[in-house]
This record gives sequence, C-alpha cells and structure tokens, in this order.
Amino acid sequence: MDEFVKSIESQVIPLGVIDTQGSFSNIPFVFMYENKDGSDDFMPTGLLCKSFYRTMQQLPILAGRVKTKGIGNVSIVVDANDVNIPDYSEDQSDVHFDSLKAAGYKWSSWPKGVATAGPMTCANKDGEIKLINVHVVRLLNNSGVLIYLSIPHYVLDGEGHMEVMGRWCKVHQLMLTGQHADIDSLPAYTFDRSILQQSLPDERKPVDETTYKTFTEYSYFSEWFAWISPEWRGYILSKVIGWQQAEAHLFHVSNASFDSLREALREHVPDINSISNNELLLSLAAKTLVQSQMQSEGGTPGNGSASSNDTLAVAVIFEVRKYLDMAHDDYIGNVLVPKINMQPLEELEMPTNSESLARVIATFKDTTSNVSAPLVASYIDMVTSRPSCFTRPITKFMRSKTAMSFVYDVMPDMYVADFGNGLPEWVSPIEPFRANAVLLLTGKDPTDGVDVFMTAYPRVMKEILKNEYWTSIAKIIY
Repeated sequence: MDEFVKSIESQVIPLGVIDTQGSFSNIPFVFMYENKDGSDDFMPTGLLCKSFYRTMQQLPILAGRVKTKGIGNVSIVVDANDVNIPDYSEDQSDVHFDSLKAAGYKWSSWPKGVATAGPMTCANKDGEIKLINVHVVRLLNNSGVLIYLSIPHYVLDGEGHMEVMGRWCKVHQLMLTGQHADIDSLPAYTFDRSILQQSLPDERKPVDETTYKTFTEYSYFSEWFAWISPEWRGYILSKVIGWQQAEAHLFHVSNASFDSLREALREHVPDINSISNNELLLSLAAKTLVQSQMQSEGGTPGNGSASSNDTLAVAVIFEVRKYLDMAHDDYIGNVLVPKINMQPLEELEMPTNSESLARVIATFKDTTSNVSAPLVASYIDMVTSRPSCFTRPITKFMRSKTAMSFVYDVMPDMYVADFGNGLPEWVSPIEPFRANAVLLLTGKDPTDGVDVFMTAYPRVMKEILKNEYWTSIAKIIY
C-alpha cells in the first residue's frame, strides 16, 4: 500500500451533473469464485491485496474525496498529503462454497457482512465517503473466495465498474505469472470530464417536455438537498431506503421466453421483430409493478382507483457511449442519460394480455426510440447550465410510492472477471436497494436472455410473485 500512497499526485477533477445525477447510489456487486481443484494457492490473499493497490495506482481518482463548492458544484479532490485510502478488508468465513452452490447463491446463504458498503453513497463510521470498497471473503477450507466491489456513482457507471474489476484481474494475472514489467504498459485511464463535452455533435435535438420540466422546475427542497453536504445527503437517503425495507428478487428471462412473448404480441404489434428485449421488459415490468401496487391496496386489475389523469413516473436510464464519438476508450466516468416518462396509470392497471401490453409498448416507443447524439448533447447542455438540478429527480421520486427507475441497457458481462484462477461461478448485486428499481444483468450464460433484478415494497413484491403473466416470462432465481 505504501507504493500506492507515494504514487498519488494532487489534482482536482470537477464533476458534472452527468456524474452527480446518480451520485446517491453505489454500484455494489459480489463475485463468487470456486476453488474447483482444491488448490492451496487459490487466489492467494496477499497477491489479491498487492495487485489491488497496484491497480489503484492507475486509478488515482479513487483516492480522492467528494467536495462541494456552492450549490451543485462537485469535484473529486485528490490530495497527495491526505490520501483517501480505499476501504479494503479481508475475512475468513465458516461457510463452504458448496453451501452457497446448494442454496443457488441466494442472499440468505451468504456469509454475514459480505457487503461493507450499502446501496447508497454514505459516510463510513469515521465520517468519510470512500470511493471504493472491497471485501475479500475466503470461504471454509479455502473452498472459494467472494469479492465484494462497490464504487459510488460519483466516479463512474456500470461500464466503468466492470473496467475497474477487469483491470484488477489483469494486474493480478500479470503479477501471478511474474510479468510485473508489463503492468506499466497497460493503457492509462483518463478522468477528464471535458472529454464528454468534446464528444458531443454540433447538432441539437430538443429534450422531451417531461424530462425538461423534471430537471428545470425550481424546488426549495431540491435546492436544499443540493446544498447540503454529500455526507448528509447520503445519510438522509440511507434512512429513506431503510424505511422502505424494499424486497428484491433476481429473475431470468430466456430467449425462449422472449420468443414466445413476441409471438403472443405479433397480432397487435405489426413490427414486433423490431421491438428489443429491453423494450419488452420495460413495458412488462412497469405494468407488473403498477398492477401489484394496486392489488396490494385491495384493487383488482381493471378495477383500480386510478383516474384518466393519473400517471406513473418512470425514469428510463440509457447508457449513451454508443451514440457519441468517444475518442477516448479509456475514459472512466458516467455516460448515463435519463428520460422521464409519464405513463397513464389506468392503462397500466388493466389486466395484462397481448393487447394491453401492446398498448403500453406503444406509449413507451417515443422514449426508447428517440435517443441520439443530438439529444444527448441537448441534455448535457440543459443540466450543465443548472448544476443544482441533479437533485430534482431524486427528490421527486423519493416522495412517490410508485415512481419507477429502469436501467435500459444490460450491464456489462461480469462473468469475464478472471484473476487467473478461473471465471466466477456467480455474480450478484446485493439485496438491499431502493424500491421500484429494475436493472438488467448479463446472466451466467450470456447467450440466453438476461437476468432481471427487481425491487419493490414487500407487500407489492408479494403480488409480483403471484402475477401469472410476469412469472410466465420471468423465472425467479432467488
């Protein structure tokens, strides 16, 4: 670790709203590795630690601190004389890997305390926000290793999270094989947020009205929320999440399920083959969540309490690298853009069948089909001129019991994270999370559909698990 500390140079990395809009949450995943051969030197603890800190030398932004100036002006400040040491810990567990496998890797089978940081970006017991948390848990009889990796959204998105994990794996592999000199020749990362601005086209396309209003309408509460410290924001949000007591489940939607769903919809959606899996899941998840919310309150599909004016707020979050001319493949940062969609509750509450689902797909179409580089440029213009607007969506959504967030793009394949002793047997998000969130994950078999991480209030989740249409498509993993 000493070499890591000595390598850090002081710098200030200003963040934009594209970073701070998601800064409330961490990106926390657990990677599970099995010692299939019973090797004594399986993923050696000392080398995991040394390779981690060697990797951190290439990611100095993670040695910084989140600092604010005024309302909404946030930077990562790296101080060579006061390095924010990563939270890296190691433990030995009395749980055997076979027990995890037999339980299907469900959360209740994990050793206690695997996640050393929660779902929200909060200060630790010392009052400090760490920019990376790692917990290495060696299982009983060296039967396997769990690696918990959590990084705040202040610094990067899901793409960046996997890039960090992948770089740590690569450095470990090189050290494992004695190729230490090759570490310095690995591509250097850049953290300069101006690169994103430089990647924007000259053309602009207007941001839709709902998204524009969400980010531009003034609110005393959201301004106050932008003004308080990151530590206080994290504390408040962690309390809100604790109060929600959201229940999470992981589902799998296979290619066969997608095919059958398309066939069922073909009569009502003439261009069904042009509808992506992501669009299908967005529409079905929104419909399922709303119906389940209504049923948890005593209503029945088609006989809910919603009027023709009632709507559901849905934040559909897009990963937009593919739309931009990103000259720097080595850029570590956030490249996510949300579109806020207001869906008619009356339609969502109708019983799910091919016809009603087709109507919901049509209402989401404008949201999902009109993402482009000119739109991204207009969005970044809008939020850059209003640095405090990053709190407006979260303050609006956390006061609603139904508002939903849906990360549209599938997370990068995490099953490629090989430290040199084999690929992970399982990768999972942690269980606690905010309610009404849907995240798409690459499954263990990346060629067969996707995994769907879904959260809801407990009484709502009870209805989701009984929803015949949803469970005919999405099979529960745990």
